[in-house]
Amino acid sequence: MRRVTDALIGGWEICAILTFSSGYPIVPNLDSPDLLSGDQRPDLIGDPHTSGSPSQRIQQYFNESAFSQPDADVYGTAPRTLPNYRTFGIRNGDFTLMKNFKFTERKFAQFRLESFNLTNTPTFGRPDEYYGSNTFGQILDYAPGRGARQLQIGVKIYY
Repeated sequence: MRRVTDALIGGWEICAILTFSSGYPIVPNLDSPDLLSGDQRPDLIGDPHTSGSPSQRIQQYFNESAFSQPDADVYGTAPRTLPNYRTFGIRNGDFTLMKNFKFTERKFAQFRLESFNLTNTPTFGRPDEYYGSNTFGQILDYAPGRGARQLQIGVKIYY
């Protein structure tokens, strides 16, 4: 009886990889068809801060009316990056539950249940940072390489 109980309950291993990071700085630029203009920035004329939950800020990540078009041949007044204002960060948890089932001293099977992004937390991409574009300030996609929750089961035989 003890052997059956140990086979079902005992010997499980849990592995976790937790990733937490802050977002990237917001870099306002002008949406200019002139390739010679370089990294020209708009004028900063107000506070770009907006409030609300992430789902409320998808269509307006920052206050677009805080920016304006600079005069011709004049550098914009917006800083290279907006101080104290960053993109959404990453909060992710990947977990593995595994157990080895021994047949003999050298032969065993390993059962694995793996979960990537277990909490199914979305990781949003950067907002459009080009003043003058139709989507300025909007988040249009998810961060590359980050997706919805994925589960996989695997069995590996060692002999």
